Amino acid sequence: MSVQRPGRLDGQASEGGELAPRSGKTLVAPAGWAFAIWGPIFLGEMVGVVAPFFIKESAPVVEVLRQTSGPFIAAQIFQSLWCAAFRPKYKGWSMFVSTGFLSATAYSLSRAHAVFAANSDKYSNLEYGIFFLPMALHFGWTSAASLVNLNGSVSMQEGQSTKVIKYVGHLSVLAASALGIYLAKERNAPVYAGVIAWALAAVADGMKKRLDSVDDSDKKKKKASVSVNLDGAKTQYLLSKTGSMINALGAAFVAGSMSASSKAVPKF
Repeated sequence: MSVQRPGRLDGQASEGGELAPRSGKTLVAPAGWAFAIWGPIFLGEMVGVVAPFFIKESAPVVEVLRQTSGPFIAAQIFQSLWCAAFRPKYKGWSMFVSTGFLSATAYSLSRAHAVFAANSDKYSNLEYGIFFLPMALHFGWTSAASLVNLNGSVSMQEGQSTKVIKYVGHLSVLAASALGIYLAKERNAPVYAGVIAWALAAVADGMKKRLDSVDDSDKKKKKASVSVNLDGAKTQYLLSKTGSMINALGAAFVAGSMSASSKAVPKF
């Protein structure tokens, strides 16, 4: 798999560097635990592409699968291209190519998400869990990851000011928070808002680690080439934490409303 090839910038972030939560420049740097979500996404999608071989062609869900298959395949292609582009050899403005590929991944998954959210009467809860829950997780996470990628590309531009990094970071968190609530309401999509809450909680945790590192005695041992950016970190922590809580509450409210309605079929 393309995601397993070493040398990507996100791999370097876990080792410390400009994209790292504790020692980096970007203000949208999720804590490492956030990336555990890739496990259920890829495992779920693997099951989802095998399961259609075991259902009848006359099943109502088949029509939904046909409509989502194109955007889903496009998303996988764009994500593979992102894996190839998100590498240190791409510098300057070429770094935004990876942002474009990841954003295209999220957009493609949004198209698939819109289809199965609008056709929830054609599949059961079990079929949703097998075929569409992994896509919903993937859509939410790549939406957030696109903003992570954007901020990383901005922060790694040579001579970039911390003021620009700060405002791009703040606007990204506000945009993610608003998008999570909007789609949760418009598409009855609590899973999407839940994933945004997960991502923002990880960003808040990353900023907390950075702020706590100010008094860390080990900071003198960090590489001299890495400059820790604290400009706006406290505000970013508060914005991310608040956005996470709002989206978590929004996801719970939408899910509760759907469960309370006798006509509603979960379409997360």
